[in-house]
Amino acid sequence: MPWSRVNRQPWGTSYTFVLVTRGAMLEVLFLLYFLVLLATLVFKSRIVTGPWLFLLRAFFPNWKFFHATGNVPHLYARWAPPNAAPTDALQWSDWIHIFPRRPRRLLHVFHNSATNLALVQQNLVEHLAGDLNHMAQDADARALVSYQLVSRLVCQSLQAHNPDCAHGQFEVRMLLDGPTGSLQEDTMMRSPVLPCR
Repeated sequence: MPWSRVNRQPWGTSYTFVLVTRGAMLEVLFLLYFLVLLATLVFKSRIVTGPWLFLLRAFFPNWKFFHATGNVPHLYARWAPPNAAPTDALQWSDWIHIFPRRPRRLLHVFHNSATNLALVQQNLVEHLAGDLNHMAQDADARALVSYQLVSRLVCQSLQAHNPDCAHGQFEVRMLLDGPTGSLQEDTMMRSPVLPCR
């Protein structure tokens, strides 16, 4: 009798046991995640850095938006076409504000993918500014993962708007915004010339 109750009972019990174990493990991991978040809010520790740990920052929210408002990092870039001759100086464009604030529309309440992408890009610029603040004075910013990601993003943005772009350069500027515009502006970092091809 292959389909008898006796033959099906052990398999059904072990399957139920596996489902209960997975459910309990998921609840424990979820609880552990929130306990780690609570511990990071209560206890202050040194900043953890490293190229592999950078990838884990997506799992832990940045609570800095609860702090007092102040200077906000903004990304500016300029581009240059290819040199006519190797000895010629680069002909730079004016500085362009990369990822400016997007205008709001009523449709954005239902679908707002462009602004969500802009928030991710601005978050990356804020990560770079935070990494630059915690970096040693003699350290090279080009070794930072956030710097490498921002430089790629700048080259992609410049090439999308200017097909002749062969070289790029970007600045991270700290801006204090007011109701009528920018009140204060300080350049935090200027990158070396980037090959954008």
